[in-house]
Amino acid sequence: MRPAQQRLSLEPLVARYGTVSGLARALGVPRTQASHWRHQGVPLDTADRLAVSVGLHPCEVWEDWFVLCDEDAEAA
Repeated sequence: MRPAQQRLSLEPLVARYGTVSGLARALGVPRTQASHWRHQGVPLDTADRLAVSVGLHPCEVWEDWFVLCDEDAEAA
C-alpha cells in the first residue's frame, strides 16, 4: 500500500485570486471544494492539476515543488 501523499497549502493560490470564492471560480470548482482544500491541504497530484488549470507550473505556486515531488517519489 502506498503511503499517504503529502498535502500542500492552498494559500498561495488563494492569495493570487484574493478569496477562496475567486479561486474556485477560476478553477471551475465549487467553493466548498476549494474550502476543503484550504482546510485539509491539497494532495500533490491535485496541486499539479490546479496550478496547470490556471496557467501556472506548480513550482510557480509552491517554491519547494520539486523537493516535495522527490520526497513523495522516495516514499512510494
